Amino acid sequence: MVRAGLVALGLAGASGCSLILDWSPGAIPIDAPFDAPYSREDCAYKEPNDTAATAALITPDDTGPAGICPKDPPDYDFYRFTVPAGTTQVSVRVTFAGANGDIDVRIMDAAGATTIGESRGLGDEEAVVCPGSSPTCPMLAAGDYVLEVFAGKPNAVNRYSFELKLEP
Repeated sequence: MVRAGLVALGLAGASGCSLILDWSPGAIPIDAPFDAPYSREDCAYKEPNDTAATAALITPDDTGPAGICPKDPPDYDFYRFTVPAGTTQVSVRVTFAGANGDIDVRIMDAAGATTIGESRGLGDEEAVVCPGSSPTCPMLAAGDYVLEVFAGKPNAVNRYSFELKLEP
């Protein structure tokens, strides 16, 4: 049947070719890089922290990296931090590669119910400084607060690092 097909195509004297596929485990690049703008470790950083009630405690020594990763419902990262008495300025900065997906941040009260300061830009960084005017944020009294990191656009995912500064 193959010979008849080759004759019909005028290829009666043609040689055939063969294709060998190697599906053995040794042929698969096991150490290939993870194909995403974040790693599994980034996605797992301080999880579970998907609600204000499960916010992970952070200090100025914590920096990530972390990730807003694909989830259903969408991924939100919440962190709890304490402002000591006598603190004159609190700043939070989140850095990421904006081309991979926009990330935004907000500082909320201890219950996560009221937004105190929020940054929703389109660059590679979001920052909130309290007290500050752009974006607006009042002086933070001593106590606990919640930082929320979230996708700036629906379905955005990305890796990020953060910095918390508490100035005396």
